[in-house]
Amino acid sequence: MVTETQTGLGDNGLATYPRVDEYMSTPVVVVRPSDNLAHVRNLMVRYRIGRIVVVDDAGKPIGMVTKTDFLKLASGSLATRPLDSIFVRDIMSTDIVTISGGRSLREAARLMLQHNIGGLPVINEEGKLIGIITKTDIVRAYAERLRGKYSASDYMYEDVPRASPAHSVSYVVDLLYSHPSRRVLVVDAGEIIGIIAPSDIAFAAELPATPRPKSKSIRRFAELPKGRLGPVYEYTIMTAQDIMTPDPITVEPGEDLAEAARLMIRHGFSSVPVTRGREPIGVVVKHNILQAIAES
Repeated sequence: MVTETQTGLGDNGLATYPRVDEYMSTPVVVVRPSDNLAHVRNLMVRYRIGRIVVVDDAGKPIGMVTKTDFLKLASGSLATRPLDSIFVRDIMSTDIVTISGGRSLREAARLMLQHNIGGLPVINEEGKLIGIITKTDIVRAYAERLRGKYSASDYMYEDVPRASPAHSVSYVVDLLYSHPSRRVLVVDAGEIIGIIAPSDIAFAAELPATPRPKSKSIRRFAELPKGRLGPVYEYTIMTAQDIMTPDPITVEPGEDLAEAARLMIRHGFSSVPVTRGREPIGVVVKHNILQAIAES
């Protein structure tokens, strides 16, 4: 485990930036190493969260399980096993980074960026879990308290991958992981009609999720051999249009970055496309908001 005192990221901006304990989520949804992944998945779906802290018998954080861990199962030795036979200890990350509640959100943002993680367990002086601070919490703080610092174009990702509504899901998966934004913009006739994030495919079918095309069937009645009528099933490949979030809310490049943050929080988004009219020119994701806080 790594704590914030071991990173060398000192921060004297407590008067300017809100504290972690002002925005952390508590109580925290937790699991034990002996819990199975079916239970973890159900908790993620029930509470609409993408990460769960693993604690020991003393209530101290010892690991983390995220939606990304479920995606990794597809190519590993556990891919053929049902989720109720795979345990948290088999896939959890143990090199977790923690922070205390008295630290500032700027330091929390820096830690997340440095370690490429989306959440930090918050601990007290005894090392016990008292909360969790996530990218979403920091985005909410930015929307509420840091307006007027940057515009959307200052921190948006450019050259975001595009797909047509008819592109296959397997093609979309390849695009998702080809760009640091982890987003694909679905464009038709030069206009944005949808956006796809990793969460759109993580639980799209049975888990573990597999990065390959999913088939869906269409049932219709037709004439069968010997003149009989009966059901005929036609199988098609799922496309970008099947899994995208349609008609996304957008911001203009000159709008306040805090407005993009506000839209994320209000609508439960993890990203907001940046457009001129309906032509996409970039996307703001939570990672960009963290960068804005960490570098200011």
